[in-house]
Amino acid sequence: MKTMLASIALVVLVAPAAVAIAAQGPPAPKAVSGRPVTVVARGVPTPTSFAFATGRAFVAGFGDERNPKAKGGVYLLEQGRAVRLPGSPAHVVGLAYRDGTLYVSACGCGAPSRILAWSGWDGRRFTKSRVVVTGPKNFTGFNGIAVGGDGKLYAGISVGDKKTDDYTHGTTRYANSVVSIDRQTGEIIPLATGMRQPWQPVFVPGHAGPLVADLGQENLGKKRPLDRIVEIGKGADFGFPVCPAHPAGCQKYDEPFATFPAHSSPMGLAALRGKLYVALFNGVDKGPEVVTMPLSGGKYAPALVGFAAPVVALGAHSGRLFTGDLTGTIYSVTP
Repeated sequence: MKTMLASIALVVLVAPAAVAIAAQGPPAPKAVSGRPVTVVARGVPTPTSFAFATGRAFVAGFGDERNPKAKGGVYLLEQGRAVRLPGSPAHVVGLAYRDGTLYVSACGCGAPSRILAWSGWDGRRFTKSRVVVTGPKNFTGFNGIAVGGDGKLYAGISVGDKKTDDYTHGTTRYANSVVSIDRQTGEIIPLATGMRQPWQPVFVPGHAGPLVADLGQENLGKKRPLDRIVEIGKGADFGFPVCPAHPAGCQKYDEPFATFPAHSSPMGLAALRGKLYVALFNGVDKGPEVVTMPLSGGKYAPALVGFAAPVVALGAHSGRLFTGDLTGTIYSVTP
């Protein structure tokens, strides 16, 4: 389940059950700290990422490719509702906000992948839209996005070679890499390689490059390879496909920032109050969860547990953590 939404197959296999749970009103996860977890909104089909502006919160929805009626899009969270914005693409995998502009990473899902720039917010919608970049030929797609201190967009590239059942080794353009993108010209510059599925990036204090969740292969058994978080630096190579599938071959490659057990599936990342939070789609031992660890790396510990369905989206704003699972429910908690 680790291709386009950590794969599109993830949505196909899990979404029907998740929809049934959502209709019943799933129980909220529990914070290990004991603090209350609140429901912000429901009805976002496969929430993938968040973006925050002054007084506004947006969430991306991937939707369900198997069911064209269950489209995703960009949603505004307001007064307990998720309101789909006009002009939303059908499948959205990433959002980033900077200087009055919302950047939208839209899966082409059969058409070219694009990153859009929306501006001119009038209180209900963005009135201006332009295409920052369209994926070139022989290209799978952009994953999640973030804006760096240099003003450029950073994006992981969706896992490559569609001829393999597990999408193990990309042969398409920019496959297995993270790139920077000029927000004005759309110029793509490769930065780092050796990642199977670099999913969502986040910039955090104390780190020059973004941290990126990288999902490992599904077809090598229950205990390998490890899933990873990597820190992107110019020219870094994290070794895929040799590493981490074959640990003995990892020594000549750059080390990851953090590792997680095989198939735990790190998805969304967020930094809050000196800690890094990681959404684990499958979790480590007891199902989907959000874990926390120091921004400098080290051991992780559970922060939110007991999700009714796999968790994908994660974000932080104004001292609160926001997360969304495959029931389509958005939750918030002060850790």
